[in-house]
Amino acid sequence: MTRREEIEGLLKQKPYTPKELADYFSVSIPEIIEDLNHVKLSVKSPYFFKYQPPACRSCGFLFKERRNLKTPSKCPRCRKEDIAEARYFIRQE
Repeated sequence: MTRREEIEGLLKQKPYTPKELADYFSVSIPEIIEDLNHVKLSVKSPYFFKYQPPACRSCGFLFKERRNLKTPSKCPRCRKEDIAEARYFIRQE
């Protein structure tokens, strides 16, 4: 089983952040982001790739419209860098 297949299986069980997946597989976060981009495109119906958007821990701003899977560096509202990572998951609908 490839790492991407394993990631898909894990995401079907519960939400994960890129950091949690990177720690689990002992690889870098950019490698996991690349894998997540691939998994996002390869998920087949009846499953859907979903996410809980990143959020600013200081003011609560949610990055709902963000398409890039990387965690943003700054909040556009308060300009602070304390951003909670997005959590990715795969659900059946």
